[in-house]
Amino acid sequence: MRIHQWQLRGRDRAVKEILPETAPTVVGHGIIDDAMLYLTARRADDGALFRVFLTPDDLRRLVQRAMEQEETAAVLREIAG
Repeated sequence: MRIHQWQLRGRDRAVKEILPETAPTVVGHGIIDDAMLYLTARRADDGALFRVFLTPDDLRRLVQRAMEQEETAAVLREIAG
């Protein structure tokens, strides 16, 4: 699994979506209580580790979006071929 996009809160407290040049890679995961999943990822740029915390609803949305993007990519590959 790869994380392709994340949100960053700037100094002005505004939240911006960041799309890195090279996506970070998930290197670990775990469960906190019954309602929280975390993913530990390594940034491709500098190798720094960070954690992403997901509720079950967040995870469902993430998986749904990944499935939609894969379906879109498959359609485009078929059209191009």
